[in-house]
Amino acid sequence: MKMIKRLLNYFERKQQLIWATILIIGSVLGTLFAPVIVGRTIDQLVGRGQVRFAQLNQDILWLLVLYLASSLCLWLATWFTNEIAYQGVNNLRHDLFAKLNFLPLRFFDTQQHGDITSRFVNDVETISDGVLQGLLTSIQAVFTIVGAIILMLYMDWVMALMVLVTAPLSYLTAKIITQKSQHYFRMQADDLGNLNGYAEETIAGLHTVQAFAHEKQARAEFQKRNQQLYSTGFTSQFIASFANPTARVINNVMYAFIGLTGGLRAVSGQITVGEISSFLIFATIFGKPFSDLTSLSSQFQSAYASAKRIFHIIDLKDEVADPTIPRVIDQVVGKIEFKQVDFSYEPDQHLITNLNLTIQPGQQIAIVGETGAGKTTLINLLMRFYDVTTGTISLDGVDIRQLTRENLRRQYGLVLQETWLFSGKIRDNIAFGRPSATFAEIKQAAVESGAAEFIEKLPQGYDTVLQAENNNLSSGQQQLLTIARVMLANPPMLILDEATSNIDTYTEAKIQQAFNTLTSGRTSFVIAHRLSTIRQADLILVMDHGEVIEQGNHQTLLAQNGAYAKLYHSQFED
Repeated sequence: MKMIKRLLNYFERKQQLIWATILIIGSVLGTLFAPVIVGRTIDQLVGRGQVRFAQLNQDILWLLVLYLASSLCLWLATWFTNEIAYQGVNNLRHDLFAKLNFLPLRFFDTQQHGDITSRFVNDVETISDGVLQGLLTSIQAVFTIVGAIILMLYMDWVMALMVLVTAPLSYLTAKIITQKSQHYFRMQADDLGNLNGYAEETIAGLHTVQAFAHEKQARAEFQKRNQQLYSTGFTSQFIASFANPTARVINNVMYAFIGLTGGLRAVSGQITVGEISSFLIFATIFGKPFSDLTSLSSQFQSAYASAKRIFHIIDLKDEVADPTIPRVIDQVVGKIEFKQVDFSYEPDQHLITNLNLTIQPGQQIAIVGETGAGKTTLINLLMRFYDVTTGTISLDGVDIRQLTRENLRRQYGLVLQETWLFSGKIRDNIAFGRPSATFAEIKQAAVESGAAEFIEKLPQGYDTVLQAENNNLSSGQQQLLTIARVMLANPPMLILDEATSNIDTYTEAKIQQAFNTLTSGRTSFVIAHRLSTIRQADLILVMDHGEVIEQGNHQTLLAQNGAYAKLYHSQFED
């Protein structure tokens, strides 16, 4: 109940809800009074040649007015409930997306991106459908049931009790079926997210799948997960599908008893034939809300399961908040110190232990080492994508945890091995870190990065629209655009994480001079596997299992004939 109340808070629109309720009451009143008039109309047919046409015509006119008014009220009520449902879903998506911006990087490193997308799309839509149908049907059902009881008791209490006695039976049946299906609806939502995640991963890596002739295995795995979704989906829907037919059987039995009892009471003169007709219609009207509610049970259970998945993310702990009174660095000098830094991704698996390091302003720091040595982890700590377990990292004498993340990260320009471009024009992608840049400045950054050569050959040049997933650019061209992006932003410090790994040797040589110009006088970090590109670095850190095992410049480290010399010679030996 707590979670349902929390979900309903997103759909709390008092003004629209009041109007929707008033209109639904109007629609229900028209629906309820119509059977009374129908019965009265039938009673005007006294016998052969004995028809009270004056009253009959008047009753038929009232029926026409009631049905038209009821339909109009229902249409307007549907309009208001649509507004409530879609505005609530809009707010829910907003909160979910806002939450993702404050979750630590650890969450995205451990979650399937397809499953996160499934919560945004499938789960939110499931909630929308449940609320949209449930809100209108529930309000309508409540007033229909209450109104029908009042009118039936007023007309004939014996007949009314026959109709009412079946209501608890319908309710209990629906409740039992709902409880049985709830577990499977939760499993269905999880299996759907799992399937979406696998499909997205496979499509994104389709070239690799085909290159390794892994199509059959991928298809088999997809079929396995798809079959699991089919199994849970079929089971949940199968159990839930019993609700509506069961309620209909109960209602039909009730209908037969009303006809039989009404006929006997009419023969004895206790009620009229018209009133029997009214009660038969009331039996259908009174039973319909229970049928509707039971048929909605599957939607409610799906919405409930989806809400749990969404609130699971919203309730996750945010990354460590910025300090209440943060310090801000306006002019960065670029001195960085690591003091007794320990870090581990998992509590029982230590990666960096007691790291002490001082980096002077303006130095170019190269970080090398075998795969898994901790090079990228060091960058993650600098940018506060992860926080140190113990110890401190300071920038210009200020613990970076005392700075806001925005202020800290604006001091760095980051170029990663994995490129990221968004759907939009090339000029907008370059200006991502500096939206106010002029076109001349964008072109200059493209020239300095070496990207201008291929951009100007495109049909629309800098106005060429890229698609995030399929932009028809090579990996090297995409990397050049990300380099141009950082050059335009012109940050005081740089981080280049295998920034030229997707670029051919000729192009790399062309932009290396641009990098040298860009890093001149700036503190910069370069992670590189091509050791030829970092020979001019002021300081080279050789890492192994999270520790800096050697440090010095190129000549010094070669002379030591240690780990760096081994790495270097392995790249240039015949």
